[in-house]
Amino acid sequence: MSDIASHIPEFGYDERVMICRKQIEKAVYQFIANTKVEGCDPAEVAMAIADIADDYILLLAQKRNLTH
Repeated sequence: MSDIASHIPEFGYDERVMICRKQIEKAVYQFIANTKVEGCDPAEVAMAIADIADDYILLLAQKRNLTH
């Protein structure tokens, strides 16, 4: 997996998130469309990805709080 952050210039947080989104959006859409999970439609796959992303953000926040 490539390090996307290393390719993003120094901008404010909102700009960095938008640039990151633009770089990964097409791949995420393709992943959702091509992921075949028995009994799940694409909307459910997308929701599962969103839930996983939320959990990951919470994990990162916990780690950050432990180091500060």
